[in-house]
Amino acid sequence: MALYIFERSIGNLSENKVKQIIRKAGLNTKKPNDYNPGDYEYEESSTKEVHACGPGTMKVNTLEKAAKDLKIGGVTVSHLDDALDILDNSLAGISRSADNPLGATNYGVRIVMSQETVEKLSNGNYSLFGFKAVQTKVSGGAPLVWFKSNDFGLSTDVSWEIQYEAYTSRTSIVPNGRITGLNSYSANLGQRLEVDKPQGTGSVKTGTPGNISVENLTNTEMTCGISEVVEGKSEPLCAFPLYGNGLDAMVPIQKVMFTFSTETVDTGTVIEKAYSQSILIDLTSATNREVFYDINDGWDWGGFNWGQSIRPSQNVGPILIEDVTSFAKNAVTMLG
Repeated sequence: MALYIFERSIGNLSENKVKQIIRKAGLNTKKPNDYNPGDYEYEESSTKEVHACGPGTMKVNTLEKAAKDLKIGGVTVSHLDDALDILDNSLAGISRSADNPLGATNYGVRIVMSQETVEKLSNGNYSLFGFKAVQTKVSGGAPLVWFKSNDFGLSTDVSWEIQYEAYTSRTSIVPNGRITGLNSYSANLGQRLEVDKPQGTGSVKTGTPGNISVENLTNTEMTCGISEVVEGKSEPLCAFPLYGNGLDAMVPIQKVMFTFSTETVDTGTVIEKAYSQSILIDLTSATNREVFYDINDGWDWGGFNWGQSIRPSQNVGPILIEDVTSFAKNAVTMLG
């Protein structure tokens, strides 16, 4: 069983309109049987939100495009696989927050390409790079290469888990430099890595609800950040200066950036500007998104508001490190 949440920002939304959207989506796909309105049970949560529970075969992009074609404006669709299991997990302690607004355990993006594009990327020694966004009040930080792969094809899935680590390092944050020598500790939102040795080691304690923090009890300056599991491996996604007797607090959020590039850098490398044309994807309302890439035309996501094009050499620091004025307001936002 899967749950589809249809929301409309402009005008009202009803069960009948959602059925129209599903029916129209079936006409726009090669698998019309996957879009049968009769297969779902509906609940009108409000005048602007309708839930449809049933098979998880429908694609969010296809549904949102169908709404657009029907001129039912402002519709976004969220998709939760195995909705009952997710509900059980949520009750077991997987809460909805800025880092995990849907209460899920896994998120992912599918990248679809033509055979011509795949061949040109492979022959040109391109790699697929991924980056993850955070919210913080700390200045002087930088995003890092979070994911790198040469294994891509006509349909490439990148997945990550809600599983974090807080780390310290004695490596300085310099442009194109790589953060190495990590002291990593498993940490969840609401936990704090307390560093009591100048080498950057310590232990995890109870922290402030809504963020992951690192507190330096020594007078030795070092680097700290958050790592997250992507494709089964924990990789650092950001780096911030941690001064003696200081505290850095961070919140990982469900925004990712992807790019294809011939850069030879590895994961953990500091990035200041986009390597090539990139795409920023917001997954705060869906656990999975599907996008398209063409080596000449670039990225395509149907023009929906969860996607954003990033130009080559654009400064990505402000994009991947969001400044917030209040963790209480931004880091523990609940979706009703």
